[in-house]
Amino acid sequence: MVSGDCITNPIRLTLTHRRSNNKQLKHHLSVCSDIAPSSEQIAGSENLLTEIFLRLPPKSLLRFQCVSKHWLSLISSTYFRRLHTRRNSTSSASTVGVFLSRHPNYDFISLHEDHLSSVGRIFERLSDSRGSKVLCNINSCNGLLCLGFKSDDSKTEFYVYNLTTGHHRFIPVPETMVVKSMNLAFDPTKSEDYDVVCVWSTVSENRLCFSVYSCDSGIWRHSNEHCNDVDLCCYRGVFWKGAIHWFSQTGPFLCLEIDSCKFKTMPSTQIPEGQWYRNIEYFGESGGHLHLIEIHKPQDIEFNVLELKSDYSSWFVKYRVNLEFLTNLYPVMVNQELYPPEDYDFPYAFTTLCFLADEEDKARLLISLPGKIVLYDMHNGIVKVLADIQPDSFRNFIGGARLTK
Repeated sequence: MVSGDCITNPIRLTLTHRRSNNKQLKHHLSVCSDIAPSSEQIAGSENLLTEIFLRLPPKSLLRFQCVSKHWLSLISSTYFRRLHTRRNSTSSASTVGVFLSRHPNYDFISLHEDHLSSVGRIFERLSDSRGSKVLCNINSCNGLLCLGFKSDDSKTEFYVYNLTTGHHRFIPVPETMVVKSMNLAFDPTKSEDYDVVCVWSTVSENRLCFSVYSCDSGIWRHSNEHCNDVDLCCYRGVFWKGAIHWFSQTGPFLCLEIDSCKFKTMPSTQIPEGQWYRNIEYFGESGGHLHLIEIHKPQDIEFNVLELKSDYSSWFVKYRVNLEFLTNLYPVMVNQELYPPEDYDFPYAFTTLCFLADEEDKARLLISLPGKIVLYDMHNGIVKVLADIQPDSFRNFIGGARLTK
């Protein structure tokens, strides 16, 4: 079921002329007679329409669903969604970006557009379920969103939302599970089904438990694994190679395989000597690999992008980054009056929001500065401003929320 009303008026093409002699009129009618059958042929051919729609981004498809019932049926079909996902999963048409927290709502920053895109449409489509509830959880995976809405009595309801079709589904959570986070596991190149991995605790025990909800069966599978690490960043789980991965600031990293509901051995990074915690700025997947950015010292404006080997044997340095040049472009990064040392631990005001690499080994960084969101292309050195924000909001992000569809 797709929420929202769709207008199904037919599209009309009207041509007007100020003057026209008989010869011109005959030519005009001849052209129109050629156009009409061609347009009707395209509109009536599912094969031709499918080929056209497959080349469009999700935002256009959402609009075109409202043209007619025929187009709505075609675009929302299981066959078309699977075909579109597989063809566009790694293309430039992918929607990639992060969410900016603007309580009680959020804006979406797309890396393919020059402005903030409101995600109000999500709230409108879920208005019947949301009511006066406040959005408190966002997790994304390959075009799906898992949203949590908290009511006045502190109860939270979770929904999985498909950005392309507008479909949403309620996720029933047993009352015995005190939810810490919901993590999506969805690989559209293999199946249209998805799983939701829940990290939860009980009132009586101070430990984290893990369960997997299958959208196909509607059944929860509870893992025998548990974790006593309260510093586990369970809200930033990343789906990669059939498993959800989490990092910890003080303890070992964790990896839970979806099918077996069991932990898989995963290497952690070393805690720097003289420190009791890791300062991890970013943790996410791109280009078919798992990446991590860690800032070791407060004065570091140079850092490494680490990549996990496919066999899970170790992390290695994939890129070395030096952002010193940004301080010349944006002096506010080192403005001691705005951020005096006694109030601000880091002399450089910046946050790495998202790292993206493609199959051609081209890499980009999405960086938040006081007043700006910029995209730094590490391949050609170009810096592009994507959005202007309030200087005091430059850290108000859900780190690394990434959408691909």
